[in-house]
Amino acid sequence: MVTAEIPKLERSSTQKQRRIQIERFPNNPLIIPDPNSSWMNVAVFNCGVIKSDDGLYRMLFRATSRKDHQYSDIGLALSEDGKNWSVHDEPVLKRGFNQYCVRGIEDPRIIQWVDGWYYIFAAVKSAAVKSAGVRVGIFRTKDFFEYEWVGFSFNRIDRNTVVFPEPIGNFAFLIHRTFPHILISKSEGFGLDNSWQGGQILIRPKELYLNPHNGAKPWKIGIGPPPIRTPKGWLVLINVSNKESRSDPKKIYSLGFAVLDLHDPTKVNYIHPEPILWPTEEYETIGCVPNVCFCCAAVDTGGDDIYIYYGAADNVIAGGVLKKEQLVGICY
Repeated sequence: MVTAEIPKLERSSTQKQRRIQIERFPNNPLIIPDPNSSWMNVAVFNCGVIKSDDGLYRMLFRATSRKDHQYSDIGLALSEDGKNWSVHDEPVLKRGFNQYCVRGIEDPRIIQWVDGWYYIFAAVKSAAVKSAGVRVGIFRTKDFFEYEWVGFSFNRIDRNTVVFPEPIGNFAFLIHRTFPHILISKSEGFGLDNSWQGGQILIRPKELYLNPHNGAKPWKIGIGPPPIRTPKGWLVLINVSNKESRSDPKKIYSLGFAVLDLHDPTKVNYIHPEPILWPTEEYETIGCVPNVCFCCAAVDTGGDDIYIYYGAADNVIAGGVLKKEQLVGICY
């Protein structure tokens, strides 16, 4: 599926010289737990962000009051510049929203679809214990305060799903994970509910980078934010977990990227051979789950920058800038 013209894994001298890195916001972390809150006093992380037509940035973030991260709610934060955020006092999407969300809602990704609604794809937990019963539920909203339930992306256990923010040809496209690979499916008629066809393997773990410190292979990969349209293709950010073996507890979550064909997103044109965000800061290496940068949100500001938002150490929300000039020749 990957074009032969651009190497996926070999690090040529040109690639070594071009270090593509996310520049962290100086005011990180952007949002931290509130010890006086009843619903976000332990951890806030893994957010979806969108810049609305009015220029306002809207963030939906996962929050919990439990150390085991069970029973998450979704909070709302607003920003005029994408860097400084004001948090709404109460959660806007609460566990118990319906019978599928009894134990919580997690890791929202946001798009604005052609019908004008904002759609949120998020992991929802039923009353089942641990990972059983976790599926990707779909909500929609017009104002980020009132929500409607749409359904499931797939009626099976899963938790990593995003939809392209616009139709391509006569289809809506969806990227998801069926362990251990990233897959792509499509739906004719632009419906975003449980009507997806295909399930073609898009990217395999072995196609992503090794741990730059110890050479550990990726053992789990998953889609990050909804793809961003660029002149040369769809920019897709990928959450990569590297560890020595499946049983190794010292896993590290970092961020990489790939570029899909603009007109046929089942075709991978490029996979970057190095991470563009690696946990190094104290708020990324120390927390509820150490050594984690996990991204669910990226926003094209309309200028020279792409803003990246991520959960750090499963404890706080941080962000940074991916300069478009770094992607010249790949995306621009």
